[in-house]
Amino acid sequence: LVCDGHKTTISNDGATIMKLLDIVHPAAKTLVDISMAQDAEVGDGTTSVVLLAAEMLKEVKGFVEDGLHSSIIIKGLRESCKLALETIRSIMVTHEGDAFRQLLERCAGTALNSKLIANQKGLFAPMIVDAVTSLDQDMCDIKLVGIKKVTGGSVTESHMVQGVAFKKTFSYAGFEQAPKKLVNPKVLLLNVELELKSEKENAEVRISDPDQYQSIVDAEWTIIYEKLEKCVQSGAKIVLSKLPIGDLGTQYFADRGIFCAGRVENQDLER
Repeated sequence: LVCDGHKTTISNDGATIMKLLDIVHPAAKTLVDISMAQDAEVGDGTTSVVLLAAEMLKEVKGFVEDGLHSSIIIKGLRESCKLALETIRSIMVTHEGDAFRQLLERCAGTALNSKLIANQKGLFAPMIVDAVTSLDQDMCDIKLVGIKKVTGGSVTESHMVQGVAFKKTFSYAGFEQAPKKLVNPKVLLLNVELELKSEKENAEVRISDPDQYQSIVDAEWTIIYEKLEKCVQSGAKIVLSKLPIGDLGTQYFADRGIFCAGRVENQDLER
């Protein structure tokens, strides 16, 4: 339980508590840094590294009090690290196939023990293993695994989607007519606004003849239709944009058998 004067945080996650603590002591700050580094590098085991470091400090406290130089103590710790790694390598067991899969699930289950979903680890452990093993093993980037939170329902309704999922965006007229199932389509990702709206800048157009006004309106329509036509010409069957796609664009694409969605989160587009 952490109260920082403004809001109260209740958590059993070590990393969260460590972030919120107001620590002044330099040695204690180092322990927090260890925890943050572990969180950034591995994403788990933040509490374990702090406890391990604290236990090491407890063991070397006697040497410090006896006047032993800190560099000698650190040299000893580095030696013990080498010995520990050698011991781990000597007792290492290699698994393949189903046995390796079961081992991975047990590891995932252990990581879930300290989390709120510990009681459902039978459901989540295989899901985590599926998610990680589906990544490219050469460049295993964990950011490619997206987590979407849906309000309501039970935690047991969670499931894995082999692909990219994004939250349903704001839909305009014409969305219902767009195809909802496309096999092996070409996907177009945009950072372009496809809707008619006033200029973002303080644009000023001066005309000497009222008849010229229509030509300005026509020009705006021509610009958006050109953009939409180029999207269609690309051969894409799915158009996703970081910026809005208005009702005109939605209807235009639906008439041509193209699914579109605007205001899709940047992370989802990158994924």
